[in-house]
Amino acid sequence: MNHPPRRIALLAFPRVTLLDLVGVYDGLRRLATMNVDPEVTHQIIGTEAAFTDDSGFPLRPESVYPSLDAFDLLVVPGGFGTRALGDDPRFVEWLRGWGSERPIASVCTGSLLLGHAGHLTGLRATTHHTALLELRPFCREVVLERIVDEGRVVTAGGVTSALDLGLHLVAKYWGAEARKTIATQMEYRGS
Repeated sequence: MNHPPRRIALLAFPRVTLLDLVGVYDGLRRLATMNVDPEVTHQIIGTEAAFTDDSGFPLRPESVYPSLDAFDLLVVPGGFGTRALGDDPRFVEWLRGWGSERPIASVCTGSLLLGHAGHLTGLRATTHHTALLELRPFCREVVLERIVDEGRVVTAGGVTSALDLGLHLVAKYWGAEARKTIATQMEYRGS
């Protein structure tokens, strides 16, 4: 990609794991708020107008099933709700509509949704350690790593890897110095 993605969508859905979503969001939102790239925008998009995460926390996305053409990067978190969405033909077709050109990323069992939509075909991928067998039919190789970067598609492991993914995407598209600046502000001391 010649230019970093500037219009970022983060998916929310019933029974999402909130930290999967917020962990990635926190690193990416700082691109604009810390003036690393003031042109970056983000939007929380969803499959319903109002619902709760997997612990009962209420969520209201900014739009429901919007056109994906409006975004340059899509982040798909995991959670117990991924199983129902994986069996939902409307959702799978909508996610398939992301196409094969723009970057897409997932956290935890969000990779199962990427798999259902065909985004992992021929690639290495990861997910939560309890869902590795479920992921196997959708990709070339399942690996137990925190981040698996296959170019356009990046998958991350369990819930705490959401922070890693956000910072990985910052480094991938905005550079190591941007990642260092944001990680320092976050007081991130992970890998």
